[in-house]
Amino acid sequence: MGFKKVFLACSLSAACSVFAAQYEAESATLSGDAAAASSTAASGGKYVKMNGGDITFSKVVAENAGKYTIVIHYMNNYGGSKINNVEVGGASSAVTFDETDKGKFADVETVMNLAAGENTIAITNSWGWIDVDYIEIKGYEAKAFNLCNAPVTKTATPSAIKLYNFLVNNFGKKTISGVMTGNMDAYTKGDATQHEDVQAVFKAGGKYPALVGVDLMNATGASKDNSWFQEYTEKAIDIAKSTWKKGGIPAFTWHWRPGEEENFYVKGANDNYTEFDFTEAFVTGTTNWDTVSTAYKALVADIDLVSKIFLDLQKEGIAAIFRPLHESGGNWFWWSTHTGKQFAALYQLLYERMVFTNGVNNLIWDFNPKDAATMSWTPGETYYDVLSVDIYNNANDHQSNSAAFIDLTNKAGTNKIISLSENGPIPDVDKMYEDGATWSWWMPWYESPSWNGGYVSQTAASVWQKNLADERIITLDKMPGWDNYSEAAAATNVCPTSTQNAKFGADTAKANPENVDLVMGVTYKAINDSGANIQYTKVPNLTGAKSIAVTIENKGSGGEMNGIWIGMAFVRDGSKDKAWTWEQSPSDGCWLNDGAKATCEFAIETYTDDAGVEHPMDLDKLFSVTFILAGANGFEGTVLFDNMVTDNGIIINGFNKNTELFTAADQSKGHIASIELYNKDGTPATPSSIKPIAATKKAGIRMNGTSIAFTASKAGFASIDVFNMNGKREATLYRGTLSAGEHSFSLKNLSKGQYILRVKGNGIAASKPILVK
Repeated sequence: MGFKKVFLACSLSAACSVFAAQYEAESATLSGDAAAASSTAASGGKYVKMNGGDITFSKVVAENAGKYTIVIHYMNNYGGSKINNVEVGGASSAVTFDETDKGKFADVETVMNLAAGENTIAITNSWGWIDVDYIEIKGYEAKAFNLCNAPVTKTATPSAIKLYNFLVNNFGKKTISGVMTGNMDAYTKGDATQHEDVQAVFKAGGKYPALVGVDLMNATGASKDNSWFQEYTEKAIDIAKSTWKKGGIPAFTWHWRPGEEENFYVKGANDNYTEFDFTEAFVTGTTNWDTVSTAYKALVADIDLVSKIFLDLQKEGIAAIFRPLHESGGNWFWWSTHTGKQFAALYQLLYERMVFTNGVNNLIWDFNPKDAATMSWTPGETYYDVLSVDIYNNANDHQSNSAAFIDLTNKAGTNKIISLSENGPIPDVDKMYEDGATWSWWMPWYESPSWNGGYVSQTAASVWQKNLADERIITLDKMPGWDNYSEAAAATNVCPTSTQNAKFGADTAKANPENVDLVMGVTYKAINDSGANIQYTKVPNLTGAKSIAVTIENKGSGGEMNGIWIGMAFVRDGSKDKAWTWEQSPSDGCWLNDGAKATCEFAIETYTDDAGVEHPMDLDKLFSVTFILAGANGFEGTVLFDNMVTDNGIIINGFNKNTELFTAADQSKGHIASIELYNKDGTPATPSSIKPIAATKKAGIRMNGTSIAFTASKAGFASIDVFNMNGKREATLYRGTLSAGEHSFSLKNLSKGQYILRVKGNGIAASKPILVK
C-alpha cells in the first residue's frame, strides 16, 4: 500500500497527536464498481471513482490508541451533497461530501478512534457517488467552544434567558433527551407525559425525556379553522405549557402551510404539494419585500398568527425553542427551493416580524440547515442561538454522528450551541463523549404508529435504558425546575445581538440604502391655535405592555410660544367586534421647549370612556396609534420622533423606513407640511411621504380672551382639565355631561402662565397649549 508519513509529533493528550500520514486511494483494496482513474489534479496523478463501490485502506498505522482526525481528499461532481460511511474497528461515521468545483478536490474530516498499531479503514457506499484521491490521518485536536453569553434577542424574557443559560451551561457536559410528538387524537390535555410518544420513551427507557417537540403545521393554511386542525394546535400548545410547568423544555417545529395552501412539500417531494412561491413577495430582481403583494401579505398574516401563539405563552412566563424553516437547502419544502440569499431574507423577515413588530421575546432560535454544506444559507449569526442538523441513521445504528458535528463546527465556528434536532436511533452517550460530538440535545421523531412513525422503536429498550440512566443524559427528573433555576450563563463571549434589518418594504433600498439609523421628521404649523393628529396603523399586539416610550425632539419653532405639547391616543379596531373607540393615554403628555429633546413616556394600561368610566385598554385590538401635536398660534417647526418601544420590549416603530412613517389625520387643514425620514442631525433623508387621510378626531379649542371655546359634535360626558408645563394637573374646569354644540369656559381663576388644556369626552378629544396673561 502506498502511503507517506508527513509529520511526527506526540502530545501528552490521551489520543496523542502522533503524526500525519497519507494513504493513496488507488493503492487501497477496491470492491464493487470502484475503479482507479487518472487526473493531473490528483495526488500522484491517480484517484478512485467509487461508482457505488467501496475502498478499504489496510495497515493504517497509529502509534498510540486514541482519537484521530481522518481527512478525506475527494471530488464530488455528481450534483448535490452525498453521504458515505467511514468505518474502522466496528465503528461507523456517516460523512457528508459537499459538491465540489468541477475537476477540483476538497477535504472533509471525521474523527474516529484508532487502535495502536495497524488499523483498517473503509469508505463504504451509502448514498451517492464520490471520487477519492487519498485519506490523511492526523492527530486530533478538539476545538474549544466559546459560546455567546446571551441570546440573540436583546429583549429576551427572563424565562428565555433561563432557558438559554441552561443550554449553555450544560453544552459539552451533558446532553438533553427529547422526543417529537405526532398524532394528537388520543391525547387528553393537561399532562404532556401522557402523550403516546412521550410514553413510548418512558416505556422503553424508564424515564421521561426532558425536551418535548410539537409542530405548528396546522396553525396556518387553508384548513386552519377546521375543528380537527384547531384541536391539534390547541393540544400542541397544551403540551408545550405542560412540559414547561413540569420543568421541561418545549421545542416547536413549524411545517408551514402558507396562506390558503394545504401543503408544505413541493412538487416531486410528495404527492400532496404546494406551488406557493415566496419569491413573488419580493420586488422583482431584489430581496426587498413588496409589501402590497399578495404573497407578502400571506406570509406576514401567517407569521402574525404564529406570533399570537408565542405571545400567549410569553404572558404565562413560558419560553421555548423554535426551529422554523427547517432543513434549509433541501429541495422538499417550499421555503427551500430557491437561493440561499432568498431563504435568508425569508428567515430574517420571520424573525424581525415576530421579534421587532410583534414583540415575541420568549424564544431560543434554532437555525437548521440540511447539512453543513448549506451553512451558506445562514440568515446571519444574529438571527439564531442554536445550530442544528437532522440525521436519520438506520435502525439500531447508534453512532455519535461526529462527522456532522465536526463539519458544523468547521464551517460555522464555535460560538453557537449545536444540537441534533431530528434523528432516528439515538446516538450512544459513550460514543458521543468519546468522539467529542457532544450534542446539546437529541430528539427522535415520533413513534405514533397511526402516523407511520416508529422512530422511538429504532432504538432498542436496552439502549434506551442505558442512556437515560447515564448521568450525562438529562431526563425530566434531572431538570432543576424553572422556578428554581437561577444560574447565570457560564459563557463570557459577548456576541452581537439582533437589530432590525432594512429590508421591510418595496421602497427600502431607495429610502435607506445604507441601513442607517434615521428618525421621523414632522414639519408642523399651528394655525389658529389648532392642533394636529398623525397616525400609524401598523400597530402590533401590545398585550402585556404598560407604557410606551418615544424619543422626541423639537427642532426649532417660532411665535409667541415656541414649545409644543405631544399626546398619545389609540383607535380601537372595531372590525373585530363592531366597537370602534378613541382610547387616549391617561398620561398628561410631553412638553418640549424650542430645541429640547426628551424620552416621553405614555401609560397605556387604561383609558376613560365618554361616560367617565375607566377601562383597560384593548391592547390586542388596536387599529392605530396617534400622536397629538399642539403648538400655540405661530408655532412652525419640525418635530423629530425616534425609537417607539414598550416597557416590555415591543418595538412599535424604529422610524427607519418610509413604510414606518405616520400619516397626517388632518392634512386638509394644512397643519402638516411634510412627514419624512430625517437624519439624526435634523436634515431630510428622503422625499416627503405624506398620505392625507380623513380626520379621526378634530381639535377645535379656541382662545377668546380670558376664556376657551369649542364645539362638541354630540352630547355626552366630558372633562376639561388644565396642566402645567411639568404635567401636573392645576385645575378641572368642568367634569360632567355636555350637550352637543358650542361651549365656553372661563380661565379667570388661573394664574398667569403657560398651560396645557385638555378636553376629552363624547364628541371631542383635543389638547392645546394656552397662555394666560
